[in-house]
Amino acid sequence: MKKIRYPFDLHGTLSIRYRDKVNPIFLDTDDDNQSVIDIDDFAVRSFSYDSEDRLLKISLQKALNLTEIADCGTVFTGIELEQNNIKLDIVYCLYNAGIISSSISYPLDDASPIQSIAVAKPLTLHLK
Repeated sequence: MKKIRYPFDLHGTLSIRYRDKVNPIFLDTDDDNQSVIDIDDFAVRSFSYDSEDRLLKISLQKALNLTEIADCGTVFTGIELEQNNIKLDIVYCLYNAGIISSSISYPLDDASPIQSIAVAKPLTLHLK
């Protein structure tokens, strides 16, 4: 399957730390129950260009499949949690040739299986 081509290249990574007894499916974690996701793994939901302000607005989304691990410590006895969507919005200014705004949307309350989300490698955007 061919990848859709966009007029920009995004680079950078996000670090996601999961709560105890929560394990992502298809993602590797380190000893701190944390995984690093490349921005290339996110799907582009939409992008638009405002020619008056010279702003490129990009909305990305990544779905994570998570399981809650039982006390025996195996994934196969875990309960699959609802699909969790992380949304990332980026605003790129063509006049300054840089990202001027980025926001990560995900509910990080006490019931959330994700403990924290942070930028591990700075986000960069290059126009084609």
